[in-house]
Amino acid sequence: MSFIFGLFPNFGEAFAALWWVFIHGGWVAFIILTVYILWQIYFMEIKAQFRRDQDWTFLLIRAPRQNEVSLLAVEQIFGQMHAIHTTLTWPHKYLEGKVQLWYSLEMVSLGGKVSMIIRTPTKMRDTVEAAFYAQYPSAEITEIKDYMENVDYHPGHSEFDLWGCEMNILKSQVIPIKTYKDFEHATADQKIIDPTAAMFEALGKMEPHEFFGVQIITQPLGDAEWRDEADAKAKELLGEEIEEERTTGKMIKESLQMYNPFHWVEKMFSKEEKQEEKPERNQKNDLMQMTDVEKERVVRIQKKAGKPGYLTKIRLLYMAPEDKFDATKKAVVIGAFRTLGDDQTNGLKPDTKETWTALEYKISPSLEAPYINYIVNKRKHHIFNGYKERSIIIGRPMYILNVEELATLFHLPLAPEGAATFSSVERVESKKSQAPINLPVG
Repeated sequence: MSFIFGLFPNFGEAFAALWWVFIHGGWVAFIILTVYILWQIYFMEIKAQFRRDQDWTFLLIRAPRQNEVSLLAVEQIFGQMHAIHTTLTWPHKYLEGKVQLWYSLEMVSLGGKVSMIIRTPTKMRDTVEAAFYAQYPSAEITEIKDYMENVDYHPGHSEFDLWGCEMNILKSQVIPIKTYKDFEHATADQKIIDPTAAMFEALGKMEPHEFFGVQIITQPLGDAEWRDEADAKAKELLGEEIEEERTTGKMIKESLQMYNPFHWVEKMFSKEEKQEEKPERNQKNDLMQMTDVEKERVVRIQKKAGKPGYLTKIRLLYMAPEDKFDATKKAVVIGAFRTLGDDQTNGLKPDTKETWTALEYKISPSLEAPYINYIVNKRKHHIFNGYKERSIIIGRPMYILNVEELATLFHLPLAPEGAATFSSVERVESKKSQAPINLPVG
């Protein structure tokens, strides 16, 4: 103890001050903080237990040989799948640990063979199958096992290496990306243009020893959970006054200010200064003062908010044996996402700050090697586990895409009659139909 007092001569005084605070009411704050921490641990555990208890089904969807189904029909599919959304009450969330269930939409290339797979809660299997068969009567849906079930990865101790990252949006989440409607050309010879054609081609270029997966996690949102944000963004672009949200912190601050004897004087002078310095705003809803890009953006935001939305997370994962690992393959798939954004819309870009499984040195590669290896291995571990578990927790925060945007990103490849088809994508081998109702039976 004397050694401690020698290092910190004021330690005794500091301890005495803390003890005085503790016995004069500080113990109340200590108990509240302890209870809060324990409740947070319990809350996280019951949510994790709820996720572990869910039953999941993997469905392989084979596209018909000729597919001219409009992507508007795929919107209807995601609209029907949105029925998984449930309103969770306070006891559901904080006593039972329930969370909103989700889907995983996956485009998987195993050696250049591209498969369209959906992982769905088992209780929603019939809904998913009915939604797809209603729009794709000639498609084929088969239950399969999880292709990642027996795959494990430990950085530095596995026979294969991997690269991965998550895709982030460039702008506010209420601004939509380019959708299939932006790829339609009424005067073109080929009216149906697949916005993800480059994606299917890129996945089909994988070698027999390579794996590449594009995983889209979708968790449905209620309308009231995000449309206020879209309305506020549209008003901001239109130059309208936006009411500040009255949070708990602001109300406490206002209450404390009431005890300030000079509060009313300061408030009076601050009002006068604000009136003098307040700049002139654009006339409300004055579209004439807006550029064409701003007008188009407002219209797109309003249209996006008019359709059901999903919280979304997009992961990319590439795996190959260490001696055959080709780091250039990631650029082919990432490039396919670049066509989904422009100045008028949002866009998707790889997250190079937190989830990208590579890190550049700042000063010296040799001195920074241990730190870089640690960070890279940690990111590889997280991206692999996030992909395998189809986790909504691991990685960056999710963002909002509506059913039109999801239909653009995940759909059976378009193949009009007479046009070249993607030979790498799994398809129905032969056309099937029901037997005639008057067929004689023995």
